[in-house]
Amino acid sequence: MFEITNVKTIASLVYTFIMLAYWTGAFVIMYHLIRFGVGSHPKKIAIIFLAGSLFLSIITTLFFARVIL
Repeated sequence: MFEITNVKTIASLVYTFIMLAYWTGAFVIMYHLIRFGVGSHPKKIAIIFLAGSLFLSIITTLFFARVIL
């Protein structure tokens, strides 16, 4: 049953909001590096940044899932 007073539910909602804000920020940075960067150097940095963001998101999700369980 879905209960908003449950600690796990609140923690999951907070985590979802934080990850949504993080990925929004990552998208804005990626967009500006690719859209307004001149040459290939900003695009390479954007790809490295995306890979790092994805890696960190996966790691934090795994740790969060382990804490919740």
